[in-house]
Amino acid sequence: MQNHQIIKKRIFTLLLLVTAMAVFMPKSAATTIILDFTTIDSTDMYGAKTNAFDESIYGFSNMGLNDVINNISSAISNDFFGYSYAGLSAGKELNINFEVGTIGSGPSNGDNEFSYFQFGNVTSGESHLGHACSGCALTSYWQGKVIGSIFTNNIATDLARYATNNKELINLIAGTASHEIGHSLFLSHPGGKELNPGESDYGLMATGASQPSMPNEQRVLDRAFSNRNFDTLITRVGLRDVQIAAIPEPSTILLLLSALLMLIVKRKKY
Repeated sequence: MQNHQIIKKRIFTLLLLVTAMAVFMPKSAATTIILDFTTIDSTDMYGAKTNAFDESIYGFSNMGLNDVINNISSAISNDFFGYSYAGLSAGKELNINFEVGTIGSGPSNGDNEFSYFQFGNVTSGESHLGHACSGCALTSYWQGKVIGSIFTNNIATDLARYATNNKELINLIAGTASHEIGHSLFLSHPGGKELNPGESDYGLMATGASQPSMPNEQRVLDRAFSNRNFDTLITRVGLRDVQIAAIPEPSTILLLLSALLMLIVKRKKY
């Protein structure tokens, strides 16, 4: 009888543990932004069409297409994961993923929540640097859609003359991309300069339009999200432990705990 009571207490304790983990465990399923540089004749949700990204129009020195793409991707990731902010706890990072892929392929990490940004020469007449659907990376309705575009030929035509080296050319493209991705995460343009950990007094969500009328020379700098914007990102996408290896989904943990529970009961029966 005493053994039976002990078993019941252990079962109850494990069930409480399972319930607590299910309720209070941070969301492990992040949204993934897929960056497409290679698809020919792709179309975003606004009807803007692009061909594949052409790095040759920028004048990169001793860098091929793959090198340029890798550097752009790394710079975008650094904008979201590479800086320290007061609101970012030690050992935590934004709950979002980035990867280079192709439209229609889906994310290689298996995330169910994902969307695409197309990078390339615009062929449908748009004259601006890029655009994105405000907040669409955060809603399930637009999952799997091309929610933003980076018009790399327009960037080269309008801005490449301000860059003096490869790094500054990368900053022009990556800064534009992170700005538009910020819009897809519901960030808006600021009214002026804002405190940030980057090289410029202007944060990544600043624009050349009024306001805040950011000078184009600032675009070659390694800009960062402002402190205010990053606090908003923390609220919008949440935080997770810094990623070293894949985090199992809560359902996986629940299955493991259930198996442990059954094992304990089985052992007591014998």
